[in-house]
Amino acid sequence: MSLSKEIKYSITLKFAELARQKNRNGENIISLGIGEPMFDTPKEIVDETISAINNGYTRYSNSSGLIELRTSIAEKFILDNKINIDPENIVVTPGAKQAMLLSLMSILEPGDEVINFTPCYVSYVPQVKIAEPTAIIHNIDLNKNDFTIDWEFFSKIINNKTKAVIINSPNNPSGKMFSNEDYLELIKRIENFNCYLLSDEIYEKFIIGEVKHISPGSIENIKNRVITINGFSKTFSMTGWRIGYLAAPEEIRHRIVKLAQHINTNTVTFIQKGVCNAYKINNYGLENFNKSLRKKVDFMLKVLPNVFLPPDGGIFSLLNIRNTGFDSDSFATQLLNEHNVAVTPGIGFGHNWDDHVRLSMVINSKQFFKGINLINDFISNAVK
Repeated sequence: MSLSKEIKYSITLKFAELARQKNRNGENIISLGIGEPMFDTPKEIVDETISAINNGYTRYSNSSGLIELRTSIAEKFILDNKINIDPENIVVTPGAKQAMLLSLMSILEPGDEVINFTPCYVSYVPQVKIAEPTAIIHNIDLNKNDFTIDWEFFSKIINNKTKAVIINSPNNPSGKMFSNEDYLELIKRIENFNCYLLSDEIYEKFIIGEVKHISPGSIENIKNRVITINGFSKTFSMTGWRIGYLAAPEEIRHRIVKLAQHINTNTVTFIQKGVCNAYKINNYGLENFNKSLRKKVDFMLKVLPNVFLPPDGGIFSLLNIRNTGFDSDSFATQLLNEHNVAVTPGIGFGHNWDDHVRLSMVINSKQFFKGINLINDFISNAVK
């Protein structure tokens, strides 16, 4: 198999490994790189998963997922997202990342075009190329001053070959959220084209600002063309468990299930059973974590007001380093070497974002505040 040049090693994992190596060497690293919520997986989920193992949930399940779990997810969609979906149109996957890949594989054909907003999650572009190597990707940059979208430019890009538009709200890495006005603009510009909207909503429960989360699958004009992607990894702090899901129109769901049957057969059965009641528990860890996110954003606004644009939601934020004289890789490397603070270079999130670095806001507040002060010192010395 010939790999596209767009398929590279994940830069987020690269710097996370560098930080871990320093930790193994006895150095105290403040890691603002990887995005893993730092509260415990709810005890109810852990206990239910152990019980599932003991009760024999160790064999194959339906390739779409346990019907009990899909029913629970469908109820969640109705209550939280205003999406009325049949459990049969839900597919449980080994992580939201595979949900996105299977969705792309199910819809893309040679020569199709994809619209993607940048900065974006590091795996979107490689996944498009894995799904269909000949696909043409049009990256639309958010405005660097306020993360708004140039909808007129979007109108110039979309055409009859456009098969998919990828959105991620809240966005990784910027924290940008699609507002009601954004969706009105989007609908106006895609309604005359036969394309799908792939909506990655993995960070939906992390809301920092005033923008309300909206699932496009709930919007009447476009709901039959939306594939909604989500998972349990972030909301319930269980990234290593690898369990996600998607909701898709019937014809797309059929294709996705065919692919899943030949790729992984089914998602781990006892993990599926363990999260069947996840959306019914009191997730106190998430509630407290969200409070800490807001405090961290307020702190950055005080310490780094000239280089920091506050996110609407999610667990990441971006720093503008254009005045430091560094590209993002050099900035991240030197910051790690001099101050033992790990961040992620912006170049990994889009070709035009080499003048930014991403910060993860998940570590405990004391370490986070210390890391931000060290970054401020580093930037101050760089711009003298």
